[in-house]
Amino acid sequence: MAHTGKLSAHAGEFEKIIAAHYEDIYKFCCWKIRDPTEAQDITQDTFIRFMNAAKTYADIEKPKALLYTIAKNLCLNWINRAHPKSLDALEIEDTPSVNDFSDESIRKTDLYNALSALPDDRQEILLLRYGQELKVNEIAEILGLSRFQVMYKIRGALNQLKKI
Repeated sequence: MAHTGKLSAHAGEFEKIIAAHYEDIYKFCCWKIRDPTEAQDITQDTFIRFMNAAKTYADIEKPKALLYTIAKNLCLNWINRAHPKSLDALEIEDTPSVNDFSDESIRKTDLYNALSALPDDRQEILLLRYGQELKVNEIAEILGLSRFQVMYKIRGALNQLKKI
């Protein structure tokens, strides 16, 4: 059976897609909601919804874009439902180690802080482009933008990040 570029509702196709994209979707969800346990649940829900969509529509041309779109929407739903924890609920997980203060750790912390200072939409576009290594046309499809708009937003986000 030749692969036509469209996903048919076969179990083998689903297994390949899950194996190819599960870790990336999980990382994306972790970044969006910053809660690894909830991100795991959202990732699994993403694939369940993806499989249901594939069964309903029979052929899906771009599974990767659909997965990110589903994951993004589920994360946004979770964020809208989540209530901030009280300060009393916060716990210190571990005391810092010497390795936490290495030059590499400091650079990562600086980059994380700079990224966190960006608006959510700019953080997201940089994550999709550089964190998830998606192509501009894939990002455009996920975000519902033109390629030009995506390139413009990436350039703007990078310029703002440099200023920070």
